[in-house]
Amino acid sequence: MEPVHKMPIADQVVDKIRTSIMDGTFGEGSKLPSEQALCSSLRVSRSTIREAFRVLQTMGYVEMKPGRGAYVLSTTGDATVDVRDWFRVNAPKLTDFIEVRKAIESLAIKIAVDRSTQEEYDKLFKINEDFIQAVHADDSKAMAFLDESFHREIVDMSHNSLLVNINGLVAQAFKKYRSISFQVRKNALNAIEPHREILAALKARDSLGAVKSIENHLTLAREDMEAVISI
Repeated sequence: MEPVHKMPIADQVVDKIRTSIMDGTFGEGSKLPSEQALCSSLRVSRSTIREAFRVLQTMGYVEMKPGRGAYVLSTTGDATVDVRDWFRVNAPKLTDFIEVRKAIESLAIKIAVDRSTQEEYDKLFKINEDFIQAVHADDSKAMAFLDESFHREIVDMSHNSLLVNINGLVAQAFKKYRSISFQVRKNALNAIEPHREILAALKARDSLGAVKSIENHLTLAREDMEAVISI
């Protein structure tokens, strides 16, 4: 078991205020209680309240108005911050997943170059066209589904049942990553050109190019994750 860590007082205050905002106790545009009132009700120091307000402002929940106090800016906050926090927590695990995906998909596409049919290539091409449309529509759910379909189809094209089964397990564990990643528009846009390069290599029956294109694509996915974390 992992050790239990005591949450800092300021973090507890952030959670309490954020919960009150998210559950509708304080709606968008409404004024939050004064620092003095919060100090009294939460039994914490004024410096703790000010720190909590700074955090909530960074998270996109609160707007500080000089001389007037804190106001609710949004009941949902800034989604980019939530994405960044999720990546920070899960980065080591995701790095492992990407390494495993590189091993599986590099082998799969190498085999697929020789074994895949024109009908399978056409199916992969159509999936990618739908993916591009989803990117332009900024539909992150559709992007995640179609990206998974694109990569699953590549492995299926290897006609290697063991690779297909292993990939299914990895893809299932990778679902959350996809749904979170495509909430960042840059990540979605960064997948378009690598997908095209993969398709071009498969169409040309270029084994070395196909392996290189899939490896470059997954390396870029890792770099996109690292870029979000560093924001």
